[in-house]
Amino acid sequence: MIEFVNPLWLWGLVLVPIFILYQIFVQNKKRVRFIHSRFDIFQLITKRSSWLSYLPLILRSLVLISLLVALARPRIVHEEERIIGHGIDIMISLDVSGSMRAVDFQPVNRLEAAKKVARYFVEKRKNDRIGMVVFAGKAFTRCPLTLDYNILMNTIDNIDFPQHFDGTAIGMGLATAVARLKDSDAESKVIILVTDGMNNTGEIDPLTAAQLAATYGIKVYPIAIGTYGPVDFPVQTPVGIRYQKVEIGFDMDTLEETARITGTGRAWHAEDTQEFEQIIDEIDALEASEYEIEHYYHHEELFFLFLLIAFGLLLLELILRLIIMWELP
Repeated sequence: MIEFVNPLWLWGLVLVPIFILYQIFVQNKKRVRFIHSRFDIFQLITKRSSWLSYLPLILRSLVLISLLVALARPRIVHEEERIIGHGIDIMISLDVSGSMRAVDFQPVNRLEAAKKVARYFVEKRKNDRIGMVVFAGKAFTRCPLTLDYNILMNTIDNIDFPQHFDGTAIGMGLATAVARLKDSDAESKVIILVTDGMNNTGEIDPLTAAQLAATYGIKVYPIAIGTYGPVDFPVQTPVGIRYQKVEIGFDMDTLEETARITGTGRAWHAEDTQEFEQIIDEIDALEASEYEIEHYYHHEELFFLFLLIAFGLLLLELILRLIIMWELP
């Protein structure tokens, strides 16, 4: 953004057209006439095209404009902001086991719904570091804590079912998220645990991982997703994918105990995408960041540039008059 420190000088630009008209209609009539015996030679020397005769006037007008702009003192204003306060460090621990293929959630299946809601959650946050852990039979960090939400969004978009390590290691998914948060110096550290099953593999069970989280002051918000009873599940057959009814259970008691141990008080259960988003909204409200934005400015002065332009134009006019147009002093 450009501003002028002394904008009143810009009113002088109104006088530039008056100066031009004065030079054309008044000053030109006062030119000295020469009487010379060889007027044809003199005329040849001073011959010039009609547009060239006005070039000095154009340059002089540009000099005036540049000087007036310089006196108005233009400068570029650079606005920056400083964040005062603190954000929250958040790890999303997401179940990507085979049971997440169930199609009782929109738009495609449970995993795609969870990815959609994860993106929805990230879009609502500001100035919080967020990371991503996924787990099936094993747990992996897909994205460490970051403020670069574009990278995080790309990571979420690329999450898919693992080719190996099937199973549901909820404890390992939680413990891996704890490992990413334990050394954080944030005032609030949070794990959002999303699963649709029961812990059936892994070296660490969920309650042990919950005790570990509590030791480091990390709060865990467990969310179970999925409907009760049989759900449609895709099965690969020789003639393509067919759907059959499968009952997938989830361990709400363990999730409730995990919440109790880590101080969040309760676990949530979502039976569709809309309810899932409402739960995320509730958690988002519970974990509000505390920060203020302070704006400050620094300026880049431009008046010296316009002074240089004026000097250059004035020099060009002098060269034009004395050398190119052969104008007599």
